[in-house]
Amino acid sequence: MLAATRILVAIVGLLSLISVYQHWFDVTSLADARGITTIGAIGNANIRADIGGLFLAIAVFAFVAAWKRSTTWLAATWLLPALALLGRLVSLALDGGSSRVFEPIVVEAVVLTLLGSVYLYWRKLPEGL
Repeated sequence: MLAATRILVAIVGLLSLISVYQHWFDVTSLADARGITTIGAIGNANIRADIGGLFLAIAVFAFVAAWKRSTTWLAATWLLPALALLGRLVSLALDGGSSRVFEPIVVEAVVLTLLGSVYLYWRKLPEGL
């Protein structure tokens, strides 16, 4: 079970790393995929820094958490999508929703549930495993 949880956390890191690639090197695909359009170099730079950087932080934190079986790094991994979800909920309250708005909310909720479950499991394990 421990190996499976480490692999799950690493998969979250890998999926986040794939998102980094999209936000850094395929910015034009974001208009259809995420409803984001940019204006010139500053728009591209902001997407790469703000969104790509968030996904890169999630990936790095997840990889370190999986490697070290660290609940501290796992909590940091959990916090980033939790804050993104909070932003989505604020947007939902202010702007309303549609099916395309709910899709990433569901994905983030699933990821948070998975990471939270792993966190609780790891907290029960003795040190050094």
